[in-house]
Amino acid sequence: APANGYAEECRAQLVRIGTFVDEATTTLMVTLWTTSPVLCLFFYIYLLVSFKSLRTLLLVYLVFCFFDPRPYDGVGRRVSAVSKLPIWAHVNKYFKPRMIFEEPLDASKKYVFGSHPHGVISYTSQLIAGTTGLGIESHFPGLVVRGVTMPATFSIPFFRDYALAMGCLSCDRDSIRAILSERRHKLRQSLLVVVGGAQESMLAHEDSADLVLLKRRGFISEAVRAGCDLVPVYNFNENSIYKLVDNPPGSLAYRFEMAIRSFFGFTILLFHGRNIFFTPYRTQLTTVVGRPIRVKRNYDASPEEIDEYHRQYVDELTRLYAKYQPKYAPNSKKLRFVA
Repeated sequence: APANGYAEECRAQLVRIGTFVDEATTTLMVTLWTTSPVLCLFFYIYLLVSFKSLRTLLLVYLVFCFFDPRPYDGVGRRVSAVSKLPIWAHVNKYFKPRMIFEEPLDASKKYVFGSHPHGVISYTSQLIAGTTGLGIESHFPGLVVRGVTMPATFSIPFFRDYALAMGCLSCDRDSIRAILSERRHKLRQSLLVVVGGAQESMLAHEDSADLVLLKRRGFISEAVRAGCDLVPVYNFNENSIYKLVDNPPGSLAYRFEMAIRSFFGFTILLFHGRNIFFTPYRTQLTTVVGRPIRVKRNYDASPEEIDEYHRQYVDELTRLYAKYQPKYAPNSKKLRFVA
């Protein structure tokens, strides 16, 4: 009996060790994923400084990063095999992302998805667009969804290639039109855009629901021009992944973030995670995809027509939040359109 008891205790101890190692591995992988832009930049600098034999090659690569046309051509360098990477199993375990669709989507159609809120770094939007295997495409085979991000992303060595492999492209107008154009390339692609941008990222406080949308018409104009239905998307708990430092207007943090934004067009936020390595907080991410708003193609839409689609979009997004917030983010505040 004592021997059996000792054996059981050993097995229990091994199970606890295995659980700890598994959890530590998941936390490490998720931390590497969320901090990958900074890690890639530091790794490039390390190679440049430490290996003289590689400097010419690295400098040529840096020039290539700035002049590579692929982030802007509507096609990029999407690699479907990225969805098979082990990292997504760890991300799935850590955040337990789930998607709710109010209506089935038609894989033969094109959509413009507006994703809200921006959050500190838009991690949920990264998961639901492109080749992660956890997003919209995994629910509707044949539907191709291209996420877009600021052009500066494609200047970050190594990370830019990962973003391209994910299917991500630049958010400038010509790039968006190339994505939605079927004449330029024989692809039927949908678009996912994080509408609030850098301005909204500065409002990404935990449990807040402050959106920058009232003056945003560009994505609607492009949807009308391409004849794509508009689909509002709300990502519950996106703002709980990291904790933003208090930055009320006039504060030192606010002035710093605004100065960066004014100069570069994007900002560097002051925030923190679970530890000094910026490990994100563990929270379940729930994405609700609303009902498509039917759009009639018009190359020369009037401001009144754009305003009408914008009104429908805001109404649908408001309805989505009111319906699902009590269940999936009960601690979140009332939805506000602040700009």
